[in-house]
Amino acid sequence: MDILLVVMELVLLMGGAFIMCALAQRLGQSPIIGYLLTGIIVGPLLFNTALVNQVSELGVALLLFSIGLEFSFKQLMKMGRMAFGGGTLQLVLTILTVSLITVKMFDLPRAFTLGAIVAMSSTTMVLRLLVDRVEIDSVKGRTCLAILLLQDIAIVPLVLMVSFFTPAAAEMNIGLHILKVILSVIGLAVVFYLLLYHLAPALLSEAKLFANRELTVLLSITVGFGAAWAAHKLHISPALGAFVAGMLLGESPFATQIRSDIGSMRIIMVTLFFASVGMQAKPIWFIKHLHWVALISVIVLILKTGIIYIVGRLFSLENRQALATGITMSQIGEFSFVLAATARRGGVLPADIVDLIVSVIIVLMLVT
Repeated sequence: MDILLVVMELVLLMGGAFIMCALAQRLGQSPIIGYLLTGIIVGPLLFNTALVNQVSELGVALLLFSIGLEFSFKQLMKMGRMAFGGGTLQLVLTILTVSLITVKMFDLPRAFTLGAIVAMSSTTMVLRLLVDRVEIDSVKGRTCLAILLLQDIAIVPLVLMVSFFTPAAAEMNIGLHILKVILSVIGLAVVFYLLLYHLAPALLSEAKLFANRELTVLLSITVGFGAAWAAHKLHISPALGAFVAGMLLGESPFATQIRSDIGSMRIIMVTLFFASVGMQAKPIWFIKHLHWVALISVIVLILKTGIIYIVGRLFSLENRQALATGITMSQIGEFSFVLAATARRGGVLPADIVDLIVSVIIVLMLVT
């Protein structure tokens, strides 16, 4: 592979994202729509299928690493009742409802996988929307944030659940497989905990070194890419490894400085992720199956809005606020790509179902 050719393709992709983002903003739309359209239009012209899948996996890992950086256990504890109660109830109700609807068409593992995919909302889309509309501190904003925080942490057990459904897992001792995956995640977390909470602070103990912005940026890049690579070598999701590392880094002594120093890198992560999402779209397949894409999109939108509305009402939100929260979180999010990718690689979901999921996610993101 010619590395300069790959660099040229990435430059053209970023340039296309710049043009489409500017056009989207000129039309009063979210820049994320521009990123998605860039992947849909430019991606197939530049990349082959294998490289698209690699770019997509890297994009997911980088985005989840950046989301992990923003995740805060302290903030989750402050959300308390709504986060643990409302967020958990939303996940459980959505997974069970989708599973009951689809279990007659698929077996139980596939039905649960589809339920988990539908249950996740887009942290990036919703937070961007709330910030742009200055609603992050509103009742709706706080409720959305609480549920999203719970969803963020739930991705770890959900990815593990989907990995247990794979045929390879079924062929081996399920207890040993579960133990292997759990130990891999714990081992990865322990290594990065020692690195970020003991080794790195000792190396950067001097004030001049700690204040060196280059060192903290290099640390974050090394941790992000290193976690994705280590997780891949341990045969667990690279995105899951990157998210765990991001969470640990987000709670480390360098967290505040890193969040302020990697703003530009986060833009690249978000751009690459949403462009890679668009690149997975298959326009011809989409047109041929438009009726199914439209039907499933409407069903998901109504279903998630209704479930989150019920959860909001159970937790004392007014009708208007509960409905607004449901509509805001009615899309399927970036974590769902992690679950879908895990299910596709493990043979849990067939290619046509994954194509349908990708198409519905893109449609709902555009609708958001």
